[in-house]
Amino acid sequence: MISRLRPYLRDLGGEATVVICGASAVLVISHYQAATGYFYVLFGERFSKHPAVSAFPYLYWFGASFVLYALVPLLLAVATRGSFTRNYGMGLGDWRAGLKLTGLFLLVMLPAVYVASKMSAFAGQYPLAGKGAYMLRPEGGPERASWGLFIAYEAAYFGYFIAWEFLFRGYMLNGLLPKFGRAGAILIQVAPFAIMHLGKAELEALGSIAAGIALGILALRTRSFWYGVLIHGAVAVWMDWLSARQFLVGS
Repeated sequence: MISRLRPYLRDLGGEATVVICGASAVLVISHYQAATGYFYVLFGERFSKHPAVSAFPYLYWFGASFVLYALVPLLLAVATRGSFTRNYGMGLGDWRAGLKLTGLFLLVMLPAVYVASKMSAFAGQYPLAGKGAYMLRPEGGPERASWGLFIAYEAAYFGYFIAWEFLFRGYMLNGLLPKFGRAGAILIQVAPFAIMHLGKAELEALGSIAAGIALGILALRTRSFWYGVLIHGAVAVWMDWLSARQFLVGS
């Protein structure tokens, strides 16, 4: 019986198994321990009277996700003796092609996001923390918008996308490449990437399939995941700005 299982066990050995199982594990853990609600499990009512309390659960989410999506895969990469720069796209790669392709992506995506921000399907979706992401609520005083909180929130949000892109287009894509080839590695990382968009507007969730393929091709073409970071992060921050500027500029 055991001898019949040996070919399967041999096939399951190697970095690809570590990548798929490790990435699946961090995504499951993040759903529970990196969620905004878990902030209250850890800290309870400790910050309940802080003026920026509305933003804190989301700042926790971004920080915890960075640990799970970036630092944990890096530890797994050490265990499989990977080369961070060469194997996982942490260098700038072909930066000339990367900057050109990033510019083309943004030339299309930023106007598309502007149009989407006017659609009812996206109303109230962004920023993720609602307008409370940028609002200070001093005890006994009036609520007011804070540019400092806006910068801190968006910086943490952008950091979240560094980790997000590393997990999918750095660690998963390149870790699966030797076993599954370019097409296989791209398609495998697209599936969890799209699933992570459940709960978003349906148009955005469906669009994540095409986006995951395009960002995967970009990462392999440039040998770097950083250009996906620029695109994903810029689009996300741009959407937040379009959704919340009335509170900031009008304050």
